[in-house]
Amino acid sequence: MLKYSFMPTLKIMSINQIDLQSLSGKHVILIPIRSFSESKSRLAKVLDPPARTRFMVACATTVIEAAGATPIAIVTSDPDVREFAAHKDILVIEDVGTGLNAAVQHAFNLLRQAGVSHLTIAHSDLPLAKDLSVLIKDGEFTIVPDRKYDGTNVMSLPTKDYFQFSYGPMSFRRHLKEATRLNLKITVDENPDLSVDIDTPQDYRELTVGQKFTNFDSSKSSGENRTR
Repeated sequence: MLKYSFMPTLKIMSINQIDLQSLSGKHVILIPIRSFSESKSRLAKVLDPPARTRFMVACATTVIEAAGATPIAIVTSDPDVREFAAHKDILVIEDVGTGLNAAVQHAFNLLRQAGVSHLTIAHSDLPLAKDLSVLIKDGEFTIVPDRKYDGTNVMSLPTKDYFQFSYGPMSFRRHLKEATRLNLKITVDENPDLSVDIDTPQDYRELTVGQKFTNFDSSKSSGENRTR
């Protein structure tokens, strides 16, 4: 388990302990996090397991900071992530455990039923994330693709219609198609910060050149990046 010795012991929030009705009519930012310690195995060449965990926590923290005053929910089934969320007083929605699409769909349905008017889904591996609120446009669909125009890094949409999520390879095109099906006004935001996600050692090297990521000290990590 991750330890947060600098914080008092807090009770982990669950969906049953939160008055979801308080979110009625509001915009919410949803961050799906499968795990800190078991994510991004391809980064093993540049980050040892403890450093990789710290890196993922730092990335998630950056995304949370980018939410500003907008309410946040994290969907996860991982105990470390739940602890992390509790220390930040963030609502936790329990992941149903059958993959990213099912987790996001479950959270979307739950928040929609609670009266949330607009949902922004942001992945937790966006180390340069800034001000997610600029993507929120009432009644409109905004999508930020990755740098290859293949995946979907951030998506912001009204909840009035049932949106079918389809993350994975070529999700950018599928999500555009779904928004078109629902007759939503579409904006493709080629945001240079939000389009940066970290999946490969090369992604990590490009990020750490010039220390672009201020929430993570790469000099304390292990792996080949220390010799480059």
